[in-house]
Amino acid sequence: MTDRSASMPELSAAAAGKREGILAGVSDLQLAYSIFRFTIGVDIFFHGTMRLITGLDAWATKQAEAFVNDPLLPMWSVLAFLFVLPFIEVVLGALTLLGLYTRWALLAGAALMFVLVFGNLTRQDWGTVGNNLHYVLYYVILIAAQKYNCFALDRRKGAG
Repeated sequence: MTDRSASMPELSAAAAGKREGILAGVSDLQLAYSIFRFTIGVDIFFHGTMRLITGLDAWATKQAEAFVNDPLLPMWSVLAFLFVLPFIEVVLGALTLLGLYTRWALLAGAALMFVLVFGNLTRQDWGTVGNNLHYVLYYVILIAAQKYNCFALDRRKGAG
């Protein structure tokens, strides 16, 4: 009886389940976390960036109209928040995308979502609240799974 394994060609590293190059040593969960973190970072970054590019004043004024009859939030606070929001989104989105001060950026993002949920609750805009709660869930998942955070600048500087 012959040894069949000796006559079979060697499997490539990929076929054997081994990763080479930049993905060597990166688990599927680490890869999934990185893709999720990058995507959320880009999403939040462009929320703010596009508002700044297309005209902050026009956007803030239009959004403020929904709060005209709000019984809890004075208009001055709504306008102040709306004019600051895009800058916060740009900073938090960039930090999340880059994986820089990741824990703090994610915590700040979750806090921002709390503020947005609260504002939309005062208007009884349940559809928008539901959408905001999706983002809360995204932040919770990213915070809870930080042990899988790789491809992050935090890894280079030893912070997090």
